[in-house]
Amino acid sequence: MQKLVMRITLPLVAVMFAAMIVLVSCSGPTSDLDKPGADNTLRRGNIAEPSTLDAHKSEGVSSGNVLRDLYEGLVAENPDGSLGPGTAQRWEISEDGLTYRFYLRDDARWSNDDPVVAEDFVAGLRRTVDPATASGYAKSLSPIVNAPEVIRGELPPSALAVSAPAPDIVEIELRQATPYLLGLLTNSPTYPLHRASFEAHGEDFARPGNLVSNGPYRLVNWRVGDRLTIERNPYYWGADAVAIERVEFLPIEDTGTELNMFRAGELDYTSNVPSALFSTLRETYGAQFSVYPLLSVYFLAFDMREPPFDDIRVREAATRAVDRDDFVDVVLGTGQPGAWGLVPPGVDGYESFAYAWRDEPRAAQLARARELYAQAGYSDERPLRFELLYNTSDNHKKNAVAVQAMLRENIGAEVSLINQEWKVMLENRKSPESWDLLRLGWTGDYNDANTFLETFRSGHPQNTSGYADPQFDALLDRANLEPDPQTRANLLAEAEEKLMLAYPVLPLYFYVSKHLISDRVEGYQPNIMDRTYSKHLRLAQPSQASLTQ
Repeated sequence: MQKLVMRITLPLVAVMFAAMIVLVSCSGPTSDLDKPGADNTLRRGNIAEPSTLDAHKSEGVSSGNVLRDLYEGLVAENPDGSLGPGTAQRWEISEDGLTYRFYLRDDARWSNDDPVVAEDFVAGLRRTVDPATASGYAKSLSPIVNAPEVIRGELPPSALAVSAPAPDIVEIELRQATPYLLGLLTNSPTYPLHRASFEAHGEDFARPGNLVSNGPYRLVNWRVGDRLTIERNPYYWGADAVAIERVEFLPIEDTGTELNMFRAGELDYTSNVPSALFSTLRETYGAQFSVYPLLSVYFLAFDMREPPFDDIRVREAATRAVDRDDFVDVVLGTGQPGAWGLVPPGVDGYESFAYAWRDEPRAAQLARARELYAQAGYSDERPLRFELLYNTSDNHKKNAVAVQAMLRENIGAEVSLINQEWKVMLENRKSPESWDLLRLGWTGDYNDANTFLETFRSGHPQNTSGYADPQFDALLDRANLEPDPQTRANLLAEAEEKLMLAYPVLPLYFYVSKHLISDRVEGYQPNIMDRTYSKHLRLAQPSQASLTQ
């Protein structure tokens, strides 16, 4: 094994000092929060009902929001989105970047007071790549030695090169240097597995009453369609610094409903806001209205496997026909930049792709769109007809209606709109015969272009369009083997260009996070990942005078 050299994200002394600051700042108010009459429940809007709380199977933002409060990975995220120690208090990386060794905290414990040991992380990682789990994120672990072979069923899960040399040491061996590994280890596919619960309950281990978690909170109740409740985990190693006792996640798909609940004091934190009211809300709520750039893209996925979008001319015509300037300025009007590529701006050390025709006059863009439309055999007499499927949301509906109008006006296409609940659409997207054009988005799992491009590898579970190009796959492989950051960035940029010139998706815009946050919520800090952990927040309490009135 290569000699291990210390590369800890934060010096241990600094971590201890930061922890002391948090404990001192929280110690007095935390005791006040526990007094009778104090409201110590945070009510968070969640964009949809979570698809599952099985960390190794979960997909979507709504599940991730809850899981990040219930679990903790080897690596954690700070309020500003930077990385720091999680369940692992420190780590070492070999000189060749191929071996990572993580040292667990002595006081890391599960929510039932069992100790968290290295084998729990080994079990979680191996379960994610096990074909029997059918995890949509299994391929995210491909950099680990033997992961591709395990995922394909050629080797057993036990062959995955993750091990526990000691009860408090997790070791991961990589096929190639992976600069984004630490960021990847903050995500749910890498969370530990409480093996006793899994052995006792099987696939039901993540249900209320069965779920045992290792994060700052534990699951209390889940009433589907109403709310999911978690409470502070007293056995969490950092429990003394967790100020909020209880968190309720409310699955509210309609942003208007969410806004009304916020106005009525029934929500402290909204997942989004109605786009049409953006300016009014910013003026009305001031500092309570948070808007911040987000590492996320909103796009429409073409089904490239069947007519009409198996024809690249049709895909390019549709992509050119949508006016992004009008879309972001008139339809949205909420500060999002238009997207002419897949990877959002803001990725460290990376220049995102944009179509060369972006700077052409709009008349020239439309002329080419109509030319391609005609070449593909469509006309006013024989218009292109297809269905656009989106998940239920007033914002998504407005976006779909705008795209429908632009395609009809600019090239003559006839688009039928269909909406489904999030969980239904998530399942139906796996069946191409169920849709032609699909509303999707992708939020980076870590700050690196690879988190966006990797999902378009041939056969990747998240590759909804069915795009497949061995040259694209090879560019990603070369990038992952490249030690020089600039050369690696150039390879990823070349891969993005190849991808986008095949037109597998119609990119619309890059997200900004938009939240209304009650003035009683303290400690909120926006970040480019838009990940807000409840443990980083606290609630200001009413004065004693108001409590006694």
